[in-house]
Amino acid sequence: MKTKIFKTIGLGALIASVGACDILDVEPLDTYTKEDVFTDVSLLQSYVHRNYNLPQTGWDQSALRFSCDETYNNFNWQSSYTVLEGSVTPDQLGNLDIWSAYYENIKNCNIFFENMDYVNQVDEPERSYLIGEETFFRAFYYMSLVNRYGGVPIITKSYNLEDTDEMMDVKRASYKECVDSIITWFDRAADYLPEQYSDDADFGRATSIAAKAMKSRMLLYAASPLWASESGRTYQEAADAAKEVIDLCLANGMDLDPDYGGMFLNPESQEIIFERLYDQEHGHYFDWDNSPNGYGGYSGTCITQEMVDSYELPGRTFPDRTWYTTGDSTDVNPWQNRDPRFYASVLCDGQEFRGREVAFYVQETENEKTHKIEVVSGGIDSEFGNQNWNYSKSHYTIRKFMDETLRVAWTDKGSQPWIYCRLGEIYLNYAEASYFAGDEETARKYLNLIRQRARNYGVQYLEQDIPDMLPDITASGDELFEAIQQERKVELAFEEHRFFDVRRWKNAEENQVGQFHGIRILKKLNGVKNYKIIELGKVRSFIAPNHYLVPIPNYERRKNSALEQNPGYSDL
Repeated sequence: MKTKIFKTIGLGALIASVGACDILDVEPLDTYTKEDVFTDVSLLQSYVHRNYNLPQTGWDQSALRFSCDETYNNFNWQSSYTVLEGSVTPDQLGNLDIWSAYYENIKNCNIFFENMDYVNQVDEPERSYLIGEETFFRAFYYMSLVNRYGGVPIITKSYNLEDTDEMMDVKRASYKECVDSIITWFDRAADYLPEQYSDDADFGRATSIAAKAMKSRMLLYAASPLWASESGRTYQEAADAAKEVIDLCLANGMDLDPDYGGMFLNPESQEIIFERLYDQEHGHYFDWDNSPNGYGGYSGTCITQEMVDSYELPGRTFPDRTWYTTGDSTDVNPWQNRDPRFYASVLCDGQEFRGREVAFYVQETENEKTHKIEVVSGGIDSEFGNQNWNYSKSHYTIRKFMDETLRVAWTDKGSQPWIYCRLGEIYLNYAEASYFAGDEETARKYLNLIRQRARNYGVQYLEQDIPDMLPDITASGDELFEAIQQERKVELAFEEHRFFDVRRWKNAEENQVGQFHGIRILKKLNGVKNYKIIELGKVRSFIAPNHYLVPIPNYERRKNSALEQNPGYSDL
């Protein structure tokens, strides 16, 4: 078992104290001076490694799955309804605002680079590793900002109080300038970082492969319809970058994990390129935020029926929605023989989970006095069940990422990693970039490698061998691109990709709008279950071009009037 590198977070006050001075000229005992931090290798490592705890993850209540067609947030965490209902403003950004936090992180990266005289005194290879990591994270933070806001100010120095006038006049760089800088930084990080670390104690640190993988993602986004005319980047560049990552992964013993569901619990999966690590002491409560109410959870992630319908049925590239359009059915199980990734990703009624069957159904009963049929009870995970205020409004919850060995709600912490990047994404990046670069054969090959893994994984879930389950894609032209979009939606479900994909493809106003749905499962007196589509939340809205970008927060523009607002949002 490899030793995981858990990043030190006990130096929370460290950053604030660097460069500060005490008016009494007395050295404080509870903070660190710049010289303390940068002349002590252990403190310097802690300074750099705290970055591993700073980027947002899908465990957060601000997760992006709550702001797209994948899910409905049961409790409007971080005002996610603001995004879905199209009411985002520069003062009401919902769960999308990372501006202040990420620029604070960038400031701390800049402090590191301003103290290279100290850093250069660290012995190799640790010196190179630290420079590479800090460069990697600065690129990562900027990529995250650019993907939300478009062009942003490129700041490569830390400001002091005497720099107030300069700070108040920082303008946004163009999208192209930002992308060029991000690509340069990821390349530079890759030059400093190893493909693999020789010491198991370094497990989890960013590698050159991780830097090149993030570069692959940035290039794909920059070449996409939303940005291609501004970025000057091409799909061929994106394809070449993805292929380089694939070759490096295979050369270093990495490959697609045959256990699609299990890899999200296994920090040592051969597929993971970059992740955030946890242990049970420093764990998270994702499992309890999102388990059904009958298990003591909040049912936070309510999967939409539209997302469920994205998982294929045998013999069809896309599922047969006949039962859905009729709205009410008693003679079909809507979840039988779906794409096997469905069973690893979505909890539905009747599935085995943590030692029992999930029970989202409501129950018909006969009133003993009136002999009328009533619905006043239901399964333990329904609105009539345990802690019923936490029931899932769609009668689906998330299964992907769940640790089913956890048993004691809000006591057992989750220790599964958050995966920022894995080889499966790079295969799909390569397929998409190759398609637009004119190489449909390569696009189909890597698309089908992903589907082949899903087929093989699904043997355990299917009631019988179904030869036409997830057949290889043979389409070309527009149909091939539709298949690539579909595969990304299912393969990368809930992994923080869908929100950006529909925007960079510029089709969000088609698939992020209208009334979304859940399902009602009625168990009749004779035991037969009846399925009916129900409305889920309010009608969703997406306004173009406004919602393709997040507005620059007004709290920042009030400090710096030189920041130009994104199109479609009212000025101050």
